[in-house]
Amino acid sequence: MSLFKLYILSLMKDERRGFPHVIVKGLLRVLSLVYAGAVKAVDLGYRSGLRRVHEVGVPVVSVGNITLGGTGKTPFTIFLADYFLTAGKKPAVLIRGYGRDECGMLRDELPDVPVFVGQDRVAGARRAASGGRDVLILDDAFQHRRIGRDLNILLLDSVSLFGNGCLFPRGILREPVSSLKRADIFALTKTDRVSARRRKDIIRQLAEADPGKPVILTRHRPSFLTDVTGAAYSADSLHGKKVMLVSGIADPDHFAFLVEETGAEIVSRCDYADHHRYRQADIDSICAECAEKEAEAIVVTAKDHVKIKDLDTSRMEDKLFILNIVIDIVEGKEHLIAGLSGIDSRQRA
Repeated sequence: MSLFKLYILSLMKDERRGFPHVIVKGLLRVLSLVYAGAVKAVDLGYRSGLRRVHEVGVPVVSVGNITLGGTGKTPFTIFLADYFLTAGKKPAVLIRGYGRDECGMLRDELPDVPVFVGQDRVAGARRAASGGRDVLILDDAFQHRRIGRDLNILLLDSVSLFGNGCLFPRGILREPVSSLKRADIFALTKTDRVSARRRKDIIRQLAEADPGKPVILTRHRPSFLTDVTGAAYSADSLHGKKVMLVSGIADPDHFAFLVEETGAEIVSRCDYADHHRYRQADIDSICAECAEKEAEAIVVTAKDHVKIKDLDTSRMEDKLFILNIVIDIVEGKEHLIAGLSGIDSRQRA
């Protein structure tokens, strides 16, 4: 990530103080007003009927968020796809596909579920339905309102929630908090990283913003490790080992938190920008850092492995491990199951 992007991100998160930074924050706030106007215009278009909502003939479940950064949409999408497969359904996943990491991860994790990639998700949805898919999962689609949906699941990061409460680029909000009213279910992610009191405060905030909506609590859990051959190992096999972390995701701190849960000792971290496109020079740098820190293992996310596996990783293949992460529903699972079970008979508003 460039120094300029890092600087802007730090201002969005209010990590910098002082007069020069106040001036830049003021400029960002002006830009956020322009952005807010565009968001309001889109919302008005849908509410007035000027923008068309397309029905595709099969049940649709949407997974999304209202903030920038990683809330865990992809693991949640995988959870839903597995649920529908177990229920005897034939799901498909639709994703816009800004980068090939999410697409590759979904295809690796869901070999029996077709993943339709493209900006025109209406066309993708119709192809999926005509091909016999009987339930569609829209990944990162809270803002994509062209497709009617039977269940709108909104993921909220328990650690950052709404950030400083400002819209992009002054803050991390993609939409105003009033947009919560479009959700059918709130899913709090990373709840194990905040206190019980903080969780109660968040639930209270959501109840005040949109009374009566069900809230489920989730956590990410290290499930198992795989090496480059596909062999699987217990996540606990990292216990006591010196490891180096490599990731290009929105929340590398959470990745580190999960690895620490295995009992590993983190001796180095290479945190690249979200959706980072790896080059061979990056691999060479990682190998050098691994040798310098005497790391016993290099641990990457499944998303990152999708992007590095076509590069020459021969120098580190014996130390390279992919941490597979799953979503656990720790509270309120009955609300989610009720919502998913009722999509066939749900009448769209």
